[in-house]
Formats: sequence, structure tokens, C-alpha cells
Amino acid sequence: MTSTNVNFLEQSVTKFQSLDIDDRLTVLALLYTEITDEIPALCLNNVPNENSANLVAQIQNLPQAEQLSALRQLLNPDEVGETPIPTQEYTSISVEDKLAFWYQLAQNLGTTIIGVPNDYIPSEKATEVLDLLHTPNIDDLVTFFKRVL
Repeated sequence: MTSTNVNFLEQSVTKFQSLDIDDRLTVLALLYTEITDEIPALCLNNVPNENSANLVAQIQNLPQAEQLSALRQLLNPDEVGETPIPTQEYTSISVEDKLAFWYQLAQNLGTTIIGVPNDYIPSEKATEVLDLLHTPNIDDLVTFFKRVL
């Protein structure tokens, strides 16, 4: 059993939640992309998940400009977008399904899902969160994801 650094988690979650919605999306995209090889074994058990796969398919079927709006709506249900997204479906799925959903999105960034531009420089606040989350303990990172998703 691994121990979780509670102070690290509290600080990371608080800073993440204080970010604007686009910075949150950036942090999630960059973190998931960075650890994409390690996440499946830890939280997905290599089993396809119908709930998360359906949501990913709905996002993929949107034009890229609307994908960004839809992802904003999922992280902030009060956000109003051009295309109605089933935010209630997202909020009702389990934390493990949410982990799987964001993992599947990360696997498709830059192809069927709008990606972070190569020349994009995260804001100072987003960089602070990313620096906090560069931890060698992947379990801490998964715990962080569970808290913020």
C-alpha cells in the first residue's frame, strides 16, 4: 500500500480548482499525455468502458471548435456551449469511468480530439500546478485525478 501525501494533494487540488477552465483543460491534457503509458494498468484494468467510450465518441463527432466547448462544459456544467453535451451523463458516471474518459481523450489528442498546440505556453498558474504534479508517485497523481474529475 502506498501512502498519499495529503498536503501535496490538498495544495494541488486547491490550485487546480482555482484555474480558469482552459487552464484546467491544459493541465489535464498535459498530465494525461505525459503518463499515458502508466494509467491503463493502474485504473482501467485494460477493459473497455462503455460509458466513457460513448462520451468520447460524442466528443469526437463534434467539429474541433465545438469539442473544446464541450470539454469546458464537462469540467464546468454551468458553462454554456454552442452544442449541448450530456453533462448529466458525465457527472453521473463513476470516478473510474471519468478517469477512463479523460484517458481515452488523451490518447486521441491531436487526431480525433482537438489537441494542445505545440507552441502553446501554459499560463503561470497552470505551470505552477504542473510543477506540483510532477511526482514520481503515479498513485498520488491518480488520486489527484479522482479528486478533480
